[in-house]
Amino acid sequence: MKICVLTVNHGTTPYAELLLASLLHHHPDREDLDVVVLDNDSTELDRLSRFAGVEVVQTGYTTTHTLTTHGEILRDAVLARPDYDAYLFVDCDVCFVADGTIDALAASLAADPEAFAVQARWLLHDGGELPPSGEDSHPTSYVRESVRRSPDDDWSDPIEYSVTLQLTDRVHPFCALIRNDAAFRRTVEHVGLSPAAVQAERGGKWWDTLGLLTQVMKTHGRHWTLSDQGVIHFGNVSWSSDWAAEKAAARDRLLAPYSTDAGSPEAGLGEAAGQAVGDDEQHQADQ
Repeated sequence: MKICVLTVNHGTTPYAELLLASLLHHHPDREDLDVVVLDNDSTELDRLSRFAGVEVVQTGYTTTHTLTTHGEILRDAVLARPDYDAYLFVDCDVCFVADGTIDALAASLAADPEAFAVQARWLLHDGGELPPSGEDSHPTSYVRESVRRSPDDDWSDPIEYSVTLQLTDRVHPFCALIRNDAAFRRTVEHVGLSPAAVQAERGGKWWDTLGLLTQVMKTHGRHWTLSDQGVIHFGNVSWSSDWAAEKAAARDRLLAPYSTDAGSPEAGLGEAAGQAVGDDEQHQADQ
């Protein structure tokens, strides 16, 4: 299976370095694997120069855009690179911890023709795991908006409505392998991969990145599955300061075993991950 790995670097270069180091180490046979970093004018890109064969391209976006650009960038990349059997969407703040994780995802996808995607399990940097959210997790948000027909017109009086957040009913792009078939490509071309909202007096809904894609694929009788393979995902590092210092410390501990040669660690990543977990547990015990 020919796979293109696509990751968006949104001011998260130190995490992208760990992603690439762990990915290349755990997947030494990369004949059918291309890796592309889609960069939003981030800093410290010299940290990625040691990874031979990894393509770093500028998206034309920056880290200061007010809307979430993740889905737009992935859409552009997919449409520009059509000749793959599947795409691995992976967040920059992911660390691979087991050999052949991508191969296992590919085997699961190939074994289930009705699946359009396979998602990895979300492992936490402190050694835990974030379980899939229940389908009853649908909070409500309230929206006030106004519109104008041209830049010179006055804004209309605002209208208010509510939307149910479909936070769980989607394949998550932090680490998901998606089959590149006709249904997927047409959805990418005509619908896109960005967050989307349906405005309605009753029944308004909002989906995060890949959420609307998931709903469209259901109309084709397709589903996604959860793999038994897991990756560490720090989560929200590009926009949230919650636990930033703790996450950065764990990231650096995981990255430390790697030498200056890309993918050639001085110690196994599993050992490094275990050390990071042990240090975090000791930190929590000391508090």
